[in-house]
Amino acid sequence: MKKRLILSIIALIYIIIYKFTNFDTNDIGSATILICVGLPFFVLVSILLFIISFYNSYKEKFNVNSVHFNTLFINLISIILILNVYCVFKSSL
Repeated sequence: MKKRLILSIIALIYIIIYKFTNFDTNDIGSATILICVGLPFFVLVSILLFIISFYNSYKEKFNVNSVHFNTLFINLISIILILNVYCVFKSSL
Protein backbone atom coordinates (compact mmCIF):
# COMPACT_ATOMS: atom_id res chain seq x y z
CA MET A 1 0.00 0.00 0.00
CA LYS A 2 2.86 2.38 0.71
CA LYS A 3 4.09 1.81 -2.85
CA ARG A 4 0.77 3.09 -4.18
CA LEU A 5 0.94 6.15 -1.95
CA ILE A 6 4.50 6.90 -3.05
CA LEU A 7 3.59 6.44 -6.72
CA SER A 8 0.59 8.74 -6.25
CA ILE A 9 2.77 11.44 -4.74
CA ILE A 10 5.32 11.06 -7.55
CA ALA A 11 2.55 11.40 -10.15
CA LEU A 12 1.20 14.49 -8.40
CA ILE A 13 4.66 16.10 -8.25
CA TYR A 14 5.28 15.28 -11.90
CA ILE A 15 2.02 16.89 -12.99
CA ILE A 16 2.73 19.96 -10.85
CA ILE A 17 6.17 20.26 -12.49
CA TYR A 18 4.45 19.92 -15.85
CA LYS A 19 2.16 22.83 -14.95
CA PHE A 20 5.14 25.02 -13.98
CA THR A 21 7.05 24.50 -17.25
CA ASN A 22 5.21 27.38 -18.91
CA PHE A 23 2.90 25.07 -20.84
CA ASP A 24 -0.01 27.37 -19.99
CA THR A 25 1.59 30.14 -22.07
CA ASN A 26 1.92 27.82 -25.10
CA ASP A 27 5.69 27.51 -24.69
CA ILE A 28 5.78 23.93 -25.90
CA GLY A 29 9.59 23.77 -26.19
CA SER A 30 10.17 23.71 -22.45
CA ALA A 31 7.68 20.92 -21.93
CA THR A 32 8.32 18.66 -24.91
CA ILE A 33 9.89 15.84 -22.90
CA LEU A 34 7.15 16.07 -20.31
CA ILE A 35 4.46 15.92 -22.99
CA CYS A 36 5.86 13.04 -25.02
CA VAL A 37 7.25 10.78 -22.33
CA GLY A 38 5.79 11.18 -18.91
CA LEU A 39 2.38 12.74 -18.99
CA PRO A 40 0.48 9.90 -20.73
CA PHE A 41 2.05 7.40 -18.33
CA PHE A 42 1.17 9.39 -15.24
CA VAL A 43 -2.35 10.05 -16.50
CA LEU A 44 -2.95 6.31 -16.66
CA VAL A 45 -1.25 5.76 -13.30
CA SER A 46 -3.32 8.47 -11.59
CA ILE A 47 -6.61 7.19 -12.95
CA LEU A 48 -5.78 3.56 -12.15
CA LEU A 49 -4.65 4.38 -8.61
CA PHE A 50 -7.74 6.55 -8.10
CA ILE A 51 -9.99 3.61 -8.99
CA ILE A 52 -8.05 1.22 -6.75
CA SER A 53 -8.00 3.61 -3.79
CA PHE A 54 -11.69 4.43 -4.26
CA TYR A 55 -12.53 0.73 -4.08
CA ASN A 56 -10.35 0.20 -1.00
CA SER A 57 -11.78 3.30 0.70
CA TYR A 58 -15.29 2.07 -0.05
CA LYS A 59 -14.46 -1.27 1.60
CA GLU A 60 -13.29 0.62 4.71
CA LYS A 61 -16.37 2.90 4.64
CA PHE A 62 -14.27 5.98 3.79
CA ASN A 63 -12.24 6.09 6.99
CA VAL A 64 -10.47 9.46 6.87
CA ASN A 65 -7.45 8.16 8.80
CA SER A 66 -6.65 5.35 6.36
CA VAL A 67 -3.88 5.39 3.78
CA HIS A 68 -6.44 4.48 1.10
CA PHE A 69 -8.34 7.70 1.70
CA ASN A 70 -5.15 9.77 1.52
CA THR A 71 -4.21 8.08 -1.76
CA LEU A 72 -7.72 8.77 -3.05
CA PHE A 73 -7.37 12.46 -2.20
CA ILE A 74 -3.91 12.76 -3.81
CA ASN A 75 -5.09 11.07 -7.00
CA LEU A 76 -8.19 13.27 -7.12
CA ILE A 77 -5.92 16.34 -7.12
CA SER A 78 -3.82 14.76 -9.88
CA ILE A 79 -6.89 14.12 -12.03
CA ILE A 80 -8.09 17.70 -11.56
CA LEU A 81 -4.68 18.98 -12.68
CA ILE A 82 -4.75 16.61 -15.66
CA LEU A 83 -8.16 17.92 -16.72
CA ASN A 84 -6.86 21.47 -16.40
CA VAL A 85 -3.88 20.66 -18.64
CA TYR A 86 -6.22 19.03 -21.16
CA CYS A 87 -8.49 22.08 -21.27
CA VAL A 88 -5.52 24.42 -21.79
CA PHE A 89 -4.11 22.21 -24.54
CA LYS A 90 -7.50 21.90 -26.24
CA SER A 91 -8.11 25.66 -26.17
CA SER A 92 -4.66 26.41 -27.64
CA LEU A 93 -5.43 24.39 -30.76
